[in-house]
Amino acid sequence: MKKAIDTPMPAEPEGPDACFCLAGRRSARFITRIFEAHLEPVGMTSSQFSILSILKHYPGVTVVELARRMEMDRTTLVRTVRPLKDDGCVVEGREKLGRAVTLHLSAHGAKRLDEGYPFWEAAQRDFEERVGKLEAARFREFALSVTSHQD
Repeated sequence: MKKAIDTPMPAEPEGPDACFCLAGRRSARFITRIFEAHLEPVGMTSSQFSILSILKHYPGVTVVELARRMEMDRTTLVRTVRPLKDDGCVVEGREKLGRAVTLHLSAHGAKRLDEGYPFWEAAQRDFEERVGKLEAARFREFALSVTSHQD
């Protein structure tokens, strides 16, 4: 476990601002707006870009594992993946893992991911400019650490 940084405890906010859920959702919506605006010219949502990226790095991931990596419930994930499958960006694997369905990035999906990458990079820079490069890196590290402490 990482050692906590020796910084004073921030003051406890009052009212709705004290809610961890509200703070997290506000942050998520703020970040999503930035990325959606940048990815819009390539006709891709931030979730779709993330799915294609995960499939590139984890080929043959099951739907259940992809849902876990995306922090989405399976039903929502299936609805999000459907247009990517319809567009030919994502294909189901032929592996036999019981009833589990595996997903792969198609050649067309890899091309779409490559097309979206410069727009994603611009969104990354935009976020860093808005909140500060160091704060953005700390935010990502913290956000990833929160989801790694599940179960």
